[in-house]
Amino acid sequence: MVKFIHAADLHIDRSFEGSIPFDKRVQEKLIQANQIVLANIVDQAVFHEVDFVLFAGDTFHQNKPSLKTQKHFFEQMERLNRINIPVYMIFGNHDYYQKERYWFEFPENVHLFVDEEVKTKVLKLNSGEKVAISAFSYCHPWIQQEKVLEFPSRANVDYHVGMYHGELGTKDHGNYAPFSSSQMQEKNYDYWALGHIHVPTIVSNHGRIVYSGAPQGHTRKEQTSTSVSLVELKRSEYQTTPIEVAEVYWHRQKISFEQVRTTNEIFPMVQRQLEISNNKFHLIELEIVNYEHLGMDIVERIDSGEVLEYLIEELRKYTSNLFIWRIVLMKDTVQKQITVTVSKKLKYQLFESYQIPQDFKQILSELYSHPEATKLLNELPDYQSETLLAAQELINQDFQFKEDNE
Repeated sequence: MVKFIHAADLHIDRSFEGSIPFDKRVQEKLIQANQIVLANIVDQAVFHEVDFVLFAGDTFHQNKPSLKTQKHFFEQMERLNRINIPVYMIFGNHDYYQKERYWFEFPENVHLFVDEEVKTKVLKLNSGEKVAISAFSYCHPWIQQEKVLEFPSRANVDYHVGMYHGELGTKDHGNYAPFSSSQMQEKNYDYWALGHIHVPTIVSNHGRIVYSGAPQGHTRKEQTSTSVSLVELKRSEYQTTPIEVAEVYWHRQKISFEQVRTTNEIFPMVQRQLEISNNKFHLIELEIVNYEHLGMDIVERIDSGEVLEYLIEELRKYTSNLFIWRIVLMKDTVQKQITVTVSKKLKYQLFESYQIPQDFKQILSELYSHPEATKLLNELPDYQSETLLAAQELINQDFQFKEDNE
């Protein structure tokens, strides 16, 4: 058996969503959060006594990480080095590799893939079993080739793992090493550790092709980006378990003012409904419904920011783990979720189809036919992934999925 952590898209020097009016206390927490997330990943690797750790690209948000960020990363890798846990790391489209950008030597336990040419490294476990890890790195912001075609077929080892930073698609319609699940399945690997898509996604259970998702969401659209994958392979079996490592959680809370009769009841109502189960820091977006009977005064005070400022000050007296960053007035009342009987496999397959760039563009063909819209979309490289994130959030809000046997 082999056990490892699959992590990707840490973006550990990325700032949090810039349009949010964070106060000084919150800014300090957010600055520390990225570094703590990396430490949390190392803690989990130690706790679960993994055989190795994979970083599947975009560990850094840019290809010139600050010296402070580099130093912290190397210190955490050294923790793993001291207990003989190897690390295998590739570079993605954000942190594409240029050797001169790194001022420190990577610890000897960190095995880098530094070329766009696919290479294979073999690890011998304490059990005597051998694991082959095949991968490549970005050395430029874009790779249009289908790099999956360059991966070798399964080696004569106990386990073969592919590490790949890219998107579903074809070479004619993708800038990030496009691939198809069938191309990966043909290699007959035991597991594909993917990076680039921030939503945890099982592309194929049959082919064991998995996006671990980003371990820390940096925008309100990344509410599901909170974990890394603990992977266990046993010959013909495999299991992936999400391990929570995020330090900051984005949370959307819908609150009804239907039972509120006077404005002085508002804060007690909000406080009662903001019961958060864990002790991590939460950025809260309040969606207020059923407020119309309170008159225009509440609308004007919310629009002016008065209510937000008041709630922030009041919450500070009770907790240091909650920060309300936005209040939105919703005219629609709370709706019950629609229950849909569908397998998780089908759900993932349907979502996968929209991740193919040319299919996504086809859906938006009318928009892309407009010159100004096309220019704007080309300046937004993350538009597709962010749109799909938002869509998944809306689907999860409106629908509840059940397996046939539930």
